[in-house]
Amino acid sequence: MDEPTILVIDGEPIGRDQTVEWLTEASYETIVAEDLGSGLRDLYSYHPDAVILAIDGTEAIGWTGVQHIRELCDIPIILVTPRASRGSLQKAFDLGLDGYLVRPLDAEQLLGRLASVLRKARNNHRASSSVFRHENLAIDWKRFEVRVDGHAVHLSPTEFKLLSLLVERRGWVLTYDQILAHVWGTNYIGDKDNVKLYIWYLRRKLEPEPSHPRWILTKYGIGYTFVDDLPAAHTPSQRVEFLPAIGQ
Repeated sequence: MDEPTILVIDGEPIGRDQTVEWLTEASYETIVAEDLGSGLRDLYSYHPDAVILAIDGTEAIGWTGVQHIRELCDIPIILVTPRASRGSLQKAFDLGLDGYLVRPLDAEQLLGRLASVLRKARNNHRASSSVFRHENLAIDWKRFEVRVDGHAVHLSPTEFKLLSLLVERRGWVLTYDQILAHVWGTNYIGDKDNVKLYIWYLRRKLEPEPSHPRWILTKYGIGYTFVDDLPAAHTPSQRVEFLPAIGQ
């Protein structure tokens, strides 16, 4: 099983290096960003399992960063600040943060909180993901079965792996290279035609109208996304807004 990946966003060198050292010693994979802009790009590119975000609790830009992360995904966020106040604690609660730690930190405090929130996230995921259902599509992860309108649909191992990636990261726009790396391996990076072919296979087997997909949608020039929050009245002619790549 792969070790969890933690994104550390911290502009304070000493504290950042100490955090990364503790995470590395605890066998976590780490991604390090020195500012919020870089951190958001890394969040979009690497899809970490949790974020440790160090901000000054009085700075509006820090809270804006928390909101941006929440808009992108619902992974655990542990906030680290030099001080705490009733107002900042209330903001943390309102934004659904998973931890609020005040410096100076110690390894036991940080790692204990991180382990707790990751365990909770895993348990929530398992509880909700044994069977995925959306409209007339059902995916049974344990049995490797896919059904449309109650009828079993045969998928090849590669097709099932591709569908699983899209559904597990639903709401994200996955780039061609991200898909290739996860499904086929890094040696296949750059082979966009392979992704396009297998996306067409999936649409033909799953979508009510493969030429006008409603679930597996294209972000032209970037990749694909699985969308499961469109209103029931959605028709192919309606426009769908996609999450743009950070920095583009």
